[in-house]
Amino acid sequence: MNKRVNTTVLEWTAILLVLLSVLGLVFQLVAFQAVRSSLQSGMNIAGVPVGGMNLGEADNLLMQVYATPVELRYLEEVMYLEPAEISFRLETETMLSVADTYRTETNFWSNYWDYLWRRSGNPVMVPIVAEYSDAQLTEFLLDVAARYDMPSSEPTLNTSSFAVVPGTTGYSLDVSSSREIIDKALKVPTNRRVILTVKDNVSNPPTIIALRNSIDNYIQSLDFEGIVSLEVVDLSTGEQLSINPRVAYSALSIIKIPIIFERYKLLDTIPTQETTKIIEGSVIQSSNLYANILLNEIGNGDKVVGASLLTSDMHMLGFTNTFMAGYFDQKSKPPVVETLANTRTDVNTIPDPFMQTTVEDMAGFLTMLYQCSQDFSGGISIMFADFVTQEECQAIIELLSKNKIATLIEAGVPEGTRVAHKHGFGEGDTIGDAGIVFSPGGNYVVVLYMWQSEYLEWEYSAPVVANISRMIFSYFNY
Repeated sequence: MNKRVNTTVLEWTAILLVLLSVLGLVFQLVAFQAVRSSLQSGMNIAGVPVGGMNLGEADNLLMQVYATPVELRYLEEVMYLEPAEISFRLETETMLSVADTYRTETNFWSNYWDYLWRRSGNPVMVPIVAEYSDAQLTEFLLDVAARYDMPSSEPTLNTSSFAVVPGTTGYSLDVSSSREIIDKALKVPTNRRVILTVKDNVSNPPTIIALRNSIDNYIQSLDFEGIVSLEVVDLSTGEQLSINPRVAYSALSIIKIPIIFERYKLLDTIPTQETTKIIEGSVIQSSNLYANILLNEIGNGDKVVGASLLTSDMHMLGFTNTFMAGYFDQKSKPPVVETLANTRTDVNTIPDPFMQTTVEDMAGFLTMLYQCSQDFSGGISIMFADFVTQEECQAIIELLSKNKIATLIEAGVPEGTRVAHKHGFGEGDTIGDAGIVFSPGGNYVVVLYMWQSEYLEWEYSAPVVANISRMIFSYFNY
């Protein structure tokens, strides 16, 4: 009897446990269905955790997060970009639709089983889908640039020191780079801060046009009633500065540079001690007597023939406004030699009828002489390859470097700067200097003439030449 009772109790206990289990499963199923109606646990849409939310809640949260402004920093300035300003639109419908497929397209019972065993699925990341107006963002950034960019300032000429004063460095917004950074910040839910890309705008070096303008302004400020001609050649680039380059001037002692060249053409060996004395005397002492001796030797005993040969060679090199129709201190009636420069009707410096040149011609000749000395290139090396050597061109420039007068071009460069030049004076109305300056910032040719109808005071004209020389040196050594 007792055995029967015990069996019945066990049976009912088992039935009760089964019923409780079934009831528990039913309750779990109901709970799972509630969970399944929401987004999957661990789901992340556009970087925002939305697991356990329904679609409406997730939509609201996404819109709220991505409506927050993006903080922008331009150096020390802080501003904010409202997404609405650039028509930013979050495609929540598309993203939620993708997210919902993880619920609707997975096996119900498999997910239920995972739920019962408290097994979480793999995290689901739905990437952001959004768009905005690139044109509006660009316009926004251009407005920022207009407000905060600081342009660099150009170098200027100090009118007291005649030196180039460096410009200041500016800065500007790099719109393209900043746009890319903002694009990334717009598409993340946190850390919506951007340091805009700002680039330095380094002041440009002065241009040779700016140098010319500065020199022009300086000359105009002098109220000089005569004429100033200037030719500068950058020996590295060939770039030129020209002011009244084709005005005919008395060649003065500057024509002694081609005379020396012509004498070196006749040499087969290094010059004798006597020849060296005469050559150096014509430059360093600026002796007209020695220059005439050289012309006599060039002309094989006839100074006029020597002058004619010099003229012919200068014309062969393309310098047709340069000539010698006689020798220094010649008293006879000069021939009439017409050139494009001395037949101009708009300007007349009353040049010496026996010898004339222009700053353009003399600068061109010095440029060729320099090229010959450097690598035996240029017009001289081409036209007179059988008569002149690179070493002779170097010797001529070395001789011109010994002409130290501490004024004119030399006065405009720092002490110790090598200047290979020859200067000259007219009979009270003309002054000139022509040379090659060897400077740390680059070598250059400079030829300058001044003329006025009245007496040209040395105390007035020499500082003008020096100041212009100082401006040119400052330009090359900026």
